[in-house]
Amino acid sequence: MMTQIKTGLAVVSTVLLTAPMALAQVFPVDTASTTTISNVKADLVAWGVVFIGVALTIYAYKRVKSLVR
Repeated sequence: MMTQIKTGLAVVSTVLLTAPMALAQVFPVDTASTTTISNVKADLVAWGVVFIGVALTIYAYKRVKSLVR
């Protein structure tokens, strides 16, 4: 039981320490220019389109797989 707790704490601390660095790489910030609301909206729309595309791809794969069987 103690080893599971230690492992869990190690995983949580690793995620907490590496998440800001990972997010900084995904969402780079240019200090020379300011971020406007239109840029944020465009980014959110782009990410939304990506996630919808992934969801539709997974759905289509499962649907085609069930039809083939």
